[in-house]
Amino acid sequence: MSQSIYHRRQLYGILLNAFSALSFYFATFFVRLGALYDADLASELFAFVRYLPGFFFALYLFRKAELPFRWKVPIPVYLRAIFNTLALLFFYEAVATGPAGTANVLNMTYPAFVAIIAIPVFREIPDTRMLIVLAFSMGGIGLYVLYPLISTGTISTADLWGIGSGLLAAIAILSLRGAAMQARAEEILLWMFALGSIASFPLAVSSLDQMLEPGGLYVLASACLGIAGQWSLTRSYAYLSATAGSIVSSLRIPIALVAGFFLLQEIPGLSGILGAGLIFVGNLFLALFRRSEKKE
Repeated sequence: MSQSIYHRRQLYGILLNAFSALSFYFATFFVRLGALYDADLASELFAFVRYLPGFFFALYLFRKAELPFRWKVPIPVYLRAIFNTLALLFFYEAVATGPAGTANVLNMTYPAFVAIIAIPVFREIPDTRMLIVLAFSMGGIGLYVLYPLISTGTISTADLWGIGSGLLAAIAILSLRGAAMQARAEEILLWMFALGSIASFPLAVSSLDQMLEPGGLYVLASACLGIAGQWSLTRSYAYLSATAGSIVSSLRIPIALVAGFFLLQEIPGLSGILGAGLIFVGNLFLALFRRSEKKE
């Protein structure tokens, strides 16, 4: 492959990944707009309407790959589906009840939680530099959560939902490690969207009639952007390394802060900006360190 073709492929992958970051943020942007338009518009409805079309898309990919269907799949595949669903439900609840920018930043703490959970689970002993990076990330989380607690004596429920989404997403990512060794990506996606649709349906069924109201447009817009983000993110990794993809995906943090400020008038304050900066830097260095460890 010539250098010019290689660079074009890299640029295409970066653009796809950056588009996914934009899409994922604006999917939550419409969740927040929907909550502001109608406080009764359930966040679970947004999740269900995102999962159901995703299931049919995953089913198409599964059939295209001509894979045999099996009811009994490896446990990590189930775990991936369960924790991904919980992470999305927590995330959308954080967006519905608090600033969308803050929810996105706290959801992006999952790389730090992956590194922390991997210590006891996979016995991945961190070195000094990794501990320093984790300190950056945890310091950013502390500024978001502990600083308001110290200054006001209260902690935001929306922030707890956001932190919970990051933690659950980390478990989903770790489950994906085991799932990817025992199942094809098409099968993992099929079970993820299928269980997500089944789990979110009972929570959203009482709100389905809201799809016929004006607020349903926010739900549809959010679902379309979420699916577009998932597609472009998946496609980007055909042209990018995992490290480069992780770095570009972290752009969702500054995108969330800037878009939240200009479009939703969300002002994070100094502690929020510093916290987001620490989490962003921590994510970048976590990705770079993983790359250097693989080379070694």
